[in-house]
Amino acid sequence: MKQLFGILLGGLIALLLCASCSSDGRANVDDSLLPIKQGDKWGYINKKGEYVINPQFDMANAFSDGLAKVCINEKYGFIDKDGKFVINPTYSSATDFFEGKAWCVAPKGAPVLLNTGGEVISEIKAARSVSNYSDGLAIAVNDNGKYWAIDGNGNTAFELPIEYAFASNFVDGLAAVQSLNRTFGYVDKKGNVVIDCQFNSAEHFMNGRAVVMSGDKYGVINKKGEFVINPQFDRMDWDDGRYIIRIGDVYGWCNEKGKIIINPQFEEAIPFLGGKLAPVVMGKQCGYIDKSGKIEINPQFQFATPFLGDVAWAYLGSKWGLINKDGKYVVNPQFDGANLSDIFFLPVRESVESEYFNKDDIVSWVLFMLNDNKVDGIKVTATSISDFRKKYHLGENAISVERKYSPDLDYGIYAEGTFVERVSDGWWGTTVHDLPNARLDYITLHLILSDRSNARLLYDALIEKFGGYNGKRGSGQYIKMKGSPGYITIYVSDKAIAGIANDDLGWSNN
Repeated sequence: MKQLFGILLGGLIALLLCASCSSDGRANVDDSLLPIKQGDKWGYINKKGEYVINPQFDMANAFSDGLAKVCINEKYGFIDKDGKFVINPTYSSATDFFEGKAWCVAPKGAPVLLNTGGEVISEIKAARSVSNYSDGLAIAVNDNGKYWAIDGNGNTAFELPIEYAFASNFVDGLAAVQSLNRTFGYVDKKGNVVIDCQFNSAEHFMNGRAVVMSGDKYGVINKKGEFVINPQFDRMDWDDGRYIIRIGDVYGWCNEKGKIIINPQFEEAIPFLGGKLAPVVMGKQCGYIDKSGKIEINPQFQFATPFLGDVAWAYLGSKWGLINKDGKYVVNPQFDGANLSDIFFLPVRESVESEYFNKDDIVSWVLFMLNDNKVDGIKVTATSISDFRKKYHLGENAISVERKYSPDLDYGIYAEGTFVERVSDGWWGTTVHDLPNARLDYITLHLILSDRSNARLLYDALIEKFGGYNGKRGSGQYIKMKGSPGYITIYVSDKAIAGIANDDLGWSNN
């Protein structure tokens, strides 16, 4: 039960986005068709429990902007209310539609922005991740952790200073941001910091107010950053003009002034969502209260949701069904799953991850690393192992450094040469002595690709730049290279490289 309630409570923030769009709190979501799971397939029913779209999908989300995201064979597309594909399932990942737009990623592709007709509005190759639209803006971040906002045409609206990261989408004209010292504040839609980073956590604004944490307590601020409810609660969540609060281990409600209107007494609590009844847990069972705190439906369910008009989901005996406001089943428990988080809380920060492999960027980086007949600024055969260790702040006896270039690429730089000698101990054995002034023979640059299939693409691009995998570049630099799925190894020196057999070079599928 804790896990199920966590799903809904975790989606509360997402509800607030939808609430900002219309008076009923769920402008984008159409709950006339409910996604359900029967066996291992998903379909849609109406509120009478009748199938409208038979179970056939591996995953199914709620309808928003007239379309629903579904998955077949690990590919995502969008259907209409007749169950027909409007956007074919060809994408590796996709957001739901928000404000008439969705981000989708094709296999090996960058995020593209689609309208509800499936037409491409824009493509964002520079982004590692892009989130959905809210308040007219989407949010993107690149491999270096740089954030920026995107307007409705897919163009950059503004860049966030590198010392900040977005902590929420835009709602009510502002977005929460986190600073390098891990405190939170707010920026406006031009990227200006309007409330300094000072809070331990921050939710987005709703109707000019936002829940924040100061120290270890929650309160509410206005758009000037002033507290209108002083930090005093162990947890707070917005609920349509009132707030769910937690004091110790029990939940209740307070009003917009912070006055407690339903005494904390419940083990768990879910928002009213603009309705007259709210699910609460008492004695490990779920029932419903009205806005005065009076029990209207006795605790009897393993789990229950807010009402969708006249019906609500209730979970009993490992099955889902629909109840009315008297707590009686109108659709008996029979379904194996119901997409709760999506039907109630269309995600406020749903994002897609790019699959675009920017081989040109990595090739440019490799050439930069090998610039001026050096490796990362090192004149190979003129550098001692001691100097190598100093450059990379390595400990005694270390001969390599490993780093991450991007989510696509990790790399290692290895010093190659003879850096120790064995000396007789005067008896029958030997001891090993470090040779700190011994110079490098060559350097190995080892590239590790997160997607093994990208290695050949990068290898071929490097071959084109190097003019081959074994020889002397125009700069006078000597190169030997080999590759296999997931890996590329480049041996580099300013002198001819000995000790590496030519038979070991080139591409191998092993």
